[in-house]
Amino acid sequence: MGAHDKPDLIIVGQVTIDDVVPASPGPWRRQLGGSSLYAIAGARLWLEPERIGLLARLGSDYPFDAAGLLRSAGLRHIALPVFPGEHLVEWLIYEPDGTRRSLPRNPRLLEIGAEGSASMNPYTDLLLEIAPSAEQLPAAWLPAAALHLCPQVGTRHRDALRALRAAIRWISVDPSPHYSRAMNISELAQYLAGASAFLPSAQEVQRLLEQMQPDALALALQRAGFPEVAIKRGEQPVVLATADTTLSVPAVAVAVVDPTGAGDGFCGAYAACRLLGHPPAEAVRRAVASAALIVGCSGVEAALRLTTPEL
Repeated sequence: MGAHDKPDLIIVGQVTIDDVVPASPGPWRRQLGGSSLYAIAGARLWLEPERIGLLARLGSDYPFDAAGLLRSAGLRHIALPVFPGEHLVEWLIYEPDGTRRSLPRNPRLLEIGAEGSASMNPYTDLLLEIAPSAEQLPAAWLPAAALHLCPQVGTRHRDALRALRAAIRWISVDPSPHYSRAMNISELAQYLAGASAFLPSAQEVQRLLEQMQPDALALALQRAGFPEVAIKRGEQPVVLATADTTLSVPAVAVAVVDPTGAGDGFCGAYAACRLLGHPPAEAVRRAVASAALIVGCSGVEAALRLTTPEL
């Protein structure tokens, strides 16, 4: 095999259609988005893009050239299987303080509980449709050095860990609040057994943070079975726990242009830096700098054009 005939870091997650409503009065715009693309934006700041692979799913009506955008960003390993159906479309509604809300807008998602509807929760069904499964990972990409699992609903994370942990040396997981908010520490560790790094945002472990301080929670999660834990907390310091240490890494002060993708970019950068051999504390420091770059630009296309920050 030649150099980079398969990816060293595989990112699995969602590609989305985002209808963005700005905080100040003005027209909304439709744009390409998704956790996996922002994770790639973070990863490629440190790792050559030809060493990164993406697995995501697209509906047959997906309107953007996602593969073309990724190729222009330097990726060579792109798997975007298409399913026969509509892709998820969400309103992203921004507020003046920088926060945002997301609301699904596909017509079928208004049919919850309606007579004749296929499911009582069509939103979750559509989230599952755009969430790739481990079986869709190209066999030629395995074995691999590292894998990052972006947020996915259902049992996608558990199933991927069971199917792939023997073939991939290091795996990080950014959990979905659809399951993580309802679990306690031991349940999370059991559900995500095989993960090398657990990378939740504060919102994804909100109930646990109401019971414990961030550093205590990170340490408890580490002792429960996750070798590395990094809790992302927006503008507040990231809390890291490993077998060797527990520490806080301050966020980088930056003028926020668009808060979308900060956590995903952090995770992609962290995975790339751990693949390159940086210890967890240094990987967090670089990931924090990556997230700051991403929130300083607008949209995933701009994020995929960013260059490595000075540290």
